[in-house]
This record gives sequence, C-alpha cells and structure tokens, in this order.
Amino acid sequence: MDNSTLVDALLEMAYALEFLDDNPFKAKAYVSAARSLSEIATPIEELIDTGGISHIEGIGKTIAATLKAWVKDHDFSAIKELQARLPNGFDELIKVPGLGMKRLKVLHKELNITTLDGLLEAINTGRLSSVKGFSDKSIAKLRGSVQTILDYRGWFLLDTSWDWAATFVSLLKDCGGKVQVSGVCRRSMEIISAIDLLLEEGPEMHDALVQRITSMPDMQLVHDGSVLVATCPGKPPIRIHTVSQAFVVPALFITTGSDAHVDLVNRHGAGRSVRVSHEGVFKDGVHVPVRDEAEIYDLFGMRYLPPEVREGRPIEMDLALSSNAPEFIRQEDLKGLIHVHSTYSDGRATLTDMVQGVYERGYSWIGISDHSKSAYYALGLSIKDLKRQFEEIDELCRIFPSMTIFKGIESDILPDGSLDYPQTVLEHFDFVIASIHSHMDMDRASMTQRIIKAIRNPFTTILGHPTGRVLLARRPYEVDMGVVLAEAAGHGVMVELNANPLRLDLDWRLMPDFTSKGGRVVIAPDAHSVSGLDDMRYGLAIARKGLLLTDSCMNTFSAREAMEAFKTRWS
Repeated sequence: MDNSTLVDALLEMAYALEFLDDNPFKAKAYVSAARSLSEIATPIEELIDTGGISHIEGIGKTIAATLKAWVKDHDFSAIKELQARLPNGFDELIKVPGLGMKRLKVLHKELNITTLDGLLEAINTGRLSSVKGFSDKSIAKLRGSVQTILDYRGWFLLDTSWDWAATFVSLLKDCGGKVQVSGVCRRSMEIISAIDLLLEEGPEMHDALVQRITSMPDMQLVHDGSVLVATCPGKPPIRIHTVSQAFVVPALFITTGSDAHVDLVNRHGAGRSVRVSHEGVFKDGVHVPVRDEAEIYDLFGMRYLPPEVREGRPIEMDLALSSNAPEFIRQEDLKGLIHVHSTYSDGRATLTDMVQGVYERGYSWIGISDHSKSAYYALGLSIKDLKRQFEEIDELCRIFPSMTIFKGIESDILPDGSLDYPQTVLEHFDFVIASIHSHMDMDRASMTQRIIKAIRNPFTTILGHPTGRVLLARRPYEVDMGVVLAEAAGHGVMVELNANPLRLDLDWRLMPDFTSKGGRVVIAPDAHSVSGLDDMRYGLAIARKGLLLTDSCMNTFSAREAMEAFKTRWS
C-alpha cells in the first residue's frame, strides 16, 4: 500500500469514529496522522522497517501499530470492524457539500437515512422539512448537491486512479507478474470510471493473484469473460486483461488509444497495407512482431505519440505525420512554478518550507501567491500582512541565492470584474493571478463580461482556474470560454492550467486553439502544502494531452524570461 492509500484509510477511520460517536480525540488523532503522512515522501513501509515511524509527528503507538498491521501483515480487521457498523452509503453521504458530520448523524437518527438515494427521496417527499435546521432554501441547495454527486457516481479523479493503479501494479509484481497500466488511466483522462491493466501470462499466476487480491479489505473479484475485475468501495474498478507475451505490445496500443485514435491510425495505414488489432500488427496480411509502440507507429509511417495525446483528434495525425513537429512538453523542460500558498493565508506550510520544497525539486524559480484580502474565508492578506511577507521573501532570497522568488498575489475577481486591492498596492507585485472565488451563479453574459474586465486590467498577469470547475463536485460556471480565451490571447494574459487534480482547469480540449492564437499557459500546482507541489505531475499530463509545447508554456522560461513576461504580458 502506498502512502496515499494509507492516508485515505486513516481518514476513513477518522470519519467512521466521528460518525459512530467514539472517542472524539481518537478521531482527531487519525486526522492528524493522515495529515502528517500526506507530507512524507518516504514510503511508510520503509519507515516501519527502520523504526522511523515513531518519529513522525501525530503518529503514536496505536496508529503506528495499525499502519504496521495494514502494510506488513495485511491485517485490516480494525477498519473492517468500523465499516461493519456504518450505513451502507456512508462513503457517498460524507461527500455532500454543506451536510457535515453533525447533520449526517441527525438525519441517520431521525430519518434513518443510510444512502444518497435515501437522502434524495427524503428531500423529494418533503420528509427533510420536518428536521430542525433544514430550511426550504438549504433543502433546495442540498437537492442540487446530491443530484450532482449522483450524476458523478462511478467516476474517480486522476490522482485517486493513478494511486490505486500503482497499488495494483505493485501487488501484481509482488506476485511475479509483468504488468502495465493501459486505457484511460494511461491516457491521463481527468476523470476515470475504470482502470485497465495488461498482465502478461505466466505459470501459476492466476491462483496467487486471486489469493493476494482477496486478502485486501472489502475487495471483490469476478470474471467478466476473460477479464478479471477487482472492485473495492470508493475506488475505481480494476480490469485485469491477461495477454500472451507475443501480443502484449499490440494490446497495449489498442487498449490505450481511444477507439477514434486507433481508427484514425488504421485508416491511414490502409494505404500502406498496415493494420493493428488485438491479434497483432500486420503488413500485407503478414504478422509483424513489434518490441514497443514506437515500432507500431513507425510501420504506419508516423512519429511516436505519447499515451496522453491519443484521443482521436485530426491534429494528432498532423503531428504524427510531420517530420519537424516540436517535442511535447516534459518534466525536464520545466524551470519554475507559480501559484503557491503559505501560512500567510490558507496554506499549511511556511514560506521557507515552500521555497525549500521547490528548490529540492530542482526548479530555479517560484511565484508566491497567497489570497487577497477579500478572500476572508482563506485568511486573505491585509496590507500589513503583505509588507511582512515581502520582507520575508527578501530574506529568503538571501538564504536561497540560486532561487528567484517572485512576489505575487491571487487576487479575487470581484463581482463587477475589478480586482481586489487598489492600484497603489497591485503595482508592487511581480505578478497577479486573477481568480473567481465567489458569486459563481451569474448568468453567462454577466460572467463573461466580469472575466473580460479582469483580463483588461493592466495588472492582471494570469487568469486563474478559468472555468471554476471542481471535478466531480462543482460544474464550471456559465461563461463563454471562446470569448474569454480570445481576449486573454489578445491582451497577453496567461491562462492557468491549475494542476490540482480537483480542478485540472484550463480544460485540455481548449488548449490547442488558445495556443494557436498566441495564448500562453502556465502550469500551476495551486499548492497549499509542500506535498501539493507534486501536483505538477497531473498538470503536466493534462498539458501534454492539450498538445502544449514548450514555447507556449511559461514554466519553461528562465527566471529572467519569466520576469520579462510579467512586465510585458506579451503585449
């Protein structure tokens, strides 16, 4: 089990204990342990082996013993006992915004609500109106929240999917299997309904695999034809395809690319008498063995396209057939990152810790951008706070002489389109990220004009999380993104690709047209902790999916080039 999976399990323990009215201090202890573990890069198994787990703040003897039971002994009795006492639909009920554990317990006690469907039924029949604290307005809002979650039922975020896939890859390798991730998970879709794994056939693999998987808590295993499907509540289903060694590469190609992408490739190959299918690669009707996917593309007369790109867009073929197309953006191309919060606002790490974290990850510059004063809910900075932060940044520049630290702000776009802080304050920042955090229910025309006004503000450098979406929780606000992106490109305002897996906003589908018009994107972790800096990997995957090239991405700029870009906005 990787650290992320263990964090989820600790939080599940905490939520269960809180709901069941067990010792409240015990529930808080599990939350504290989860928070500490989320900040640690070292695998927890290594810390258990070395004894280092006892030195982690927030992890006492009891929780350390629980972690050891999970990781070393595969003993999940502690969590299973709690799960057995919870309502069947508890994992979905706790996702409902605005419900909270206190209200959830009331609903369970007074109306015996145990599932999301039961909650919606209570809303629609009027039973919820009889419960103290639920007004007509709050019930109407709750109905929308419940319906949204129901609409997203069966879908999972990219980080959850990658972590769960990694857990299974490790498990299968422990059983001696040769396995690769495929399907939409390999293509890095922002939301995923199932994870496909290709497992190379091996002797006595099946029995060892079944025994290992079924030892995991709440795991069920069924056969869907030739595919082995492993399911676990709250996790994406794992579909294990067993393939003979000779057909692994063609199967990886077919199951990774979308149907539309594979069809485009085969249609192009018809003129060369080449086709690819689950049965292999054929030229002039003769089977051609291949060692990797690059050889498949080569047989079709194409350059290799990375998995993220293979969605079936005509532009993919243009890139694959071009002899001088630029390379897709890579991690090693990134020189700096921006949109980093600290304890000055709602971050969980100090400025020093965040700068140190960026330095240790090999970047040469960082852009600090805590929340502006109107974001009172996120401890937005007063003028006095800004002065203190600027002074600390100046000191950090002396401590980290090889790092460039830019002074920025995430300024709220107010309802009328103006930015938080007067001009006399905004002019002191190196950059300004203009973002919407309130009044998201405006009509399409009003919201579009609100954002356009912010873009036209001479102090706006970057448009933050431009559609306002929170994946699997909140839909984008009503806005004409075509108009907004054209305006941003025309005024030299960068658009953020927010790398937080809850956002991944700008949508990758909008990137090619935006960058073709001269627009530039900045991949930003929106990090509120040191570990949050690593969300860049999700942003990078989405950037590649959006066909982002190095010259259209500000993260590839040197610190000097970044400062020049801030000053000119490419105008």
